[in-house]
Amino acid sequence: MDTEQISVLAKKYLDGNATAAEQEALHNWYDHVNGGDTEVVVGAQQDTLEGTGARMLRQMQEQIARDKQAAPARVVTLRRKWLPWVAAACIMAAAGIFLLKQPERPRQTTATAPAPPPASNKAILTLGNGTVVDLSASGDGTIAEQGGTNVKKQQALLIYDAGSGKAKPSINKLSVPKGSTYQLVLPDGTRVWLNAASKLQFPTAFNGAERLVELDGEGYFEVAGDAEKPFIVTAAGLRVEVLGTHFNVRAYLEEPTINTTLLEGSVKIVTSNGKSSLLKPGDQAKVGAGQDIRIIPDTDVYQAIAWKEGFFAFRNENIATILREISRWYDVDITYEKAVTRRRFTGKVSRSYSLSETLSILEASDLHFRQEQNRIIVLP
Repeated sequence: MDTEQISVLAKKYLDGNATAAEQEALHNWYDHVNGGDTEVVVGAQQDTLEGTGARMLRQMQEQIARDKQAAPARVVTLRRKWLPWVAAACIMAAAGIFLLKQPERPRQTTATAPAPPPASNKAILTLGNGTVVDLSASGDGTIAEQGGTNVKKQQALLIYDAGSGKAKPSINKLSVPKGSTYQLVLPDGTRVWLNAASKLQFPTAFNGAERLVELDGEGYFEVAGDAEKPFIVTAAGLRVEVLGTHFNVRAYLEEPTINTTLLEGSVKIVTSNGKSSLLKPGDQAKVGAGQDIRIIPDTDVYQAIAWKEGFFAFRNENIATILREISRWYDVDITYEKAVTRRRFTGKVSRSYSLSETLSILEASDLHFRQEQNRIIVLP
């Protein structure tokens, strides 16, 4: 079905006027576009999205409730597969905004060099004595022994074991290049996932009154509980203080805000000028250049950690932000021939796709690119 047909069917479905055959056609269409690792991608002006979204979503929920009464077995599948993504798709379609799906065969972008492959697990470890270890070239097993702390590698996981004695701490740094991710278990048992173009500095043993690490980039933390030693992440002057919790910190220098998203437990955000705020699960704190803290409650926590699960995920996001994430993942530079589009995009794309495949999905949204060596040029 083309975009116009989808919009007509979605409108009839939301109004409760769709025949059984038309409902089946809409179900089949969604099953088709959701068969792989790419969800529906929509593009819209932000004011159009906000002006129609609530009404259409309410109508969608009411229709699903009516369907549940009529055919319970059918709606179990409907609720599982359609919400929340297909609700957003139908909202866009019914609002008359163009609706897009992954092309069956990605179109080739204009390129003068082969597209970079999807990313792999690479990282550089700098030990306390200055020794640099390329983890991608190191086999599994013990990497180093520092002051009683054993450092070992298991595939793409680095583990610090301080043992039962009082290890003498030294400062280590794990650097993850563009196009990679890496996992780390700190000496207290805290587990950390580092995203592309990120660095974490940490001691080989936590012997003081607090557990302090320094992040540059993005990391997801599952902190081991210790009521006597708070765990503190510093990132570009921001302090995130916790006892035991799960949270994500996004602190890339090129991004306009530092985002802290809480999934479990509680954290305290403290800015460099002393402002602070407590977060509850589902909250996201955004801190901009002025060091003001803006709390967004009931945020989409999956979107914040989709990178950890191997996906790009964005909701009502501008293309410049999306392309910065693509730049970090595929290790390419992004330039613009003219002013960037003001349209907003929502979608989910597997990070296992090649660069050319990912760009072809964006091209289906009426975006245009040219690739020159390691540079992507955004065309008018």
